[in-house]
Amino acid sequence: MKSLKNHISVILSLFVLLLSVESSIVIDKIIKGQDKKMLSSYSIVVVSNKTLQLDDIQKQVSEVASISTISSEKILDKLKNDMTADNLALLKIALPHFYSLKLNVLPTKDRLERIKKVLLSSKSISKVEVFSKTYENIFQVLRILQLITYAFSGIIILISILLLFKQIRIWILEHEEKMQIMSYFGATFWMKSAFLYKLVLIDSLISSVFVVGCFELLQRSTTVRLQLSMLDIDFPSFSMLHDGGLLFAISLVFSLVIVTFVSMKMSD
Repeated sequence: MKSLKNHISVILSLFVLLLSVESSIVIDKIIKGQDKKMLSSYSIVVVSNKTLQLDDIQKQVSEVASISTISSEKILDKLKNDMTADNLALLKIALPHFYSLKLNVLPTKDRLERIKKVLLSSKSISKVEVFSKTYENIFQVLRILQLITYAFSGIIILISILLLFKQIRIWILEHEEKMQIMSYFGATFWMKSAFLYKLVLIDSLISSVFVVGCFELLQRSTTVRLQLSMLDIDFPSFSMLHDGGLLFAISLVFSLVIVTFVSMKMSD
């Protein structure tokens, strides 16, 4: 019963640790997905009195991925009933060129302002609209969410590691007599600690399976997908093989390092 309780303590600590790690990975995937959506929908509007070429713009702003013309036909259609055909033709010639610039990365607020200044420094460009307020609000929300997630996960991981240290010490103290007898017969450090490595190997596997099960259920949950779709968020893909293997490796590395460190420390 006591042994089972000790196992549960280690499994629970590893479970919480892995849950925090995988939650950070999932949130990071969600934020990257939202970044891509934002990047595809966001554009800078430029007004120019001359035709602009992509190569020329990229020499000024390397982040520009594409440039497309914004048609002025809608403006002319609204005026065609109030103007003669000749005046409309002259207006069409006099109207400046409107362009939409797409970026290949999401710039920070400061970089966005620098991009605007660089574009306005061109003699042919008369106006640049970067929609900074809307862009900044969304950008900041995503960055704050990412920061909070990392900070929270970091705290949980730290607490889990401390609990693992404590539980491994308890294991060693419980088997201290057994390990001492093995020392008398010339057993090496690794031989004396073999049973500990075996225990954490089993517990790492169990905790990894539990975490994989939790996220697999979340991925299949209709309610979760419905709630995320209402926020225009796609649940990141979760692979039992890839993600489960990664979690098991993380759990195993943490537990083996802690076992080795505590065993060496207590054997001094």
